[in-house]
Order: sequence, then structure tokens, then C-alpha cells
Amino acid sequence: MAQKEFDPEDPLELVAVELLGGDTDEVIDGIALEYMLMGWSQARVLTLFRAPFYGATHQIYQLKGHDYVKQRISALAEQWNRGRIMGGESNAQGV
Repeated sequence: MAQKEFDPEDPLELVAVELLGGDTDEVIDGIALEYMLMGWSQARVLTLFRAPFYGATHQIYQLKGHDYVKQRISALAEQWNRGRIMGGESNAQGV
């Protein structure tokens, strides 16, 4: 595996790219789950979609609308709270 040369101008930020034919629901669920597993609340996860400087998530927010994105996040949080994601007891905090 080749190593990337050091570049002092590299911001080390993740950059999203659009994949034609991608499933926006999978993106919402994947991002929401990732951050909820780190202990983020539903409201805090929603800010990733509402804030325009998060281009990929904000584009989904504009396409699907506030209520839709909020409902997806809430449904996933409910599954987490019931232990479905963990396969048993939930240890979720603040969701």
C-alpha cells in the first residue's frame, strides 16, 4: 500500500461525492446511526442535515425535507432505544 506524501495544504477533511442511483434513505440511516452510536442526540444528528456547510447531508435535507429527515432519524433512534440495533438491550444515551 503506497503512502500519501505530506501536503501542508491538505485539510484532512472528508469530502462527499455523489453516486448516481444512490439510496438517500441508506445515507440518512447510515449517518444517523454512526453518530447515535457515538452518543449524539436526535437533535444533534439533525443538525448535520440542516446545516448548509455539510454539503452531502444538506442536499438530502433539501431534497427530502425537514419532516422526512427528522422522521427517519426518530425511527432509527426508536429502534436503537428498543435494542434492535444492538441485538438486545440498549445502552443509548440522550437519544
